[in-house]
Amino acid sequence: MKTLQRSRAIIATGILGVIVSTYALYVEMAAESKPGYKALCDISEYASCSRVLTSEYSKGFGIIPKESALEVPNCIYGTLFYCFMIFLATFDHIGVIRLQLILAFAACTSSVYLGYLLAFVLRDVCVVCISTYFINGLLFWLVYKKYKSLMKKTK
Repeated sequence: MKTLQRSRAIIATGILGVIVSTYALYVEMAAESKPGYKALCDISEYASCSRVLTSEYSKGFGIIPKESALEVPNCIYGTLFYCFMIFLATFDHIGVIRLQLILAFAACTSSVYLGYLLAFVLRDVCVVCISTYFINGLLFWLVYKKYKSLMKKTK
């Protein structure tokens, strides 16, 4: 796969991430404002996106203090992350790709943390959340492939 194709795949994956994160924000806002709201991704009592997206871990990753201006929904952080990754994908400079690789790794690390909370603390299944974990993994893999491709060209 050529560098341009890899960049396009990163951009497409980033767009998918923005869409999923935007839907998560919609579900979170609707669930908080409308009592009894049932999202499309609320499959059962133990597979409820709206329950997960309104939990104490849904804002600031559950670690940012409640009074902080940084305590915003995780899906806003996700949307900003995906938009930044889309922007960075337009560059073929090795330094930019390294930054993308670090950011994608950080996203995967946060996915592991949030996945742990989802499975072992909340004991729930969130289709939207799990989708973002896969998107983050795919982004990391695509950026890694682009990085390896550019490294071959510089040798």
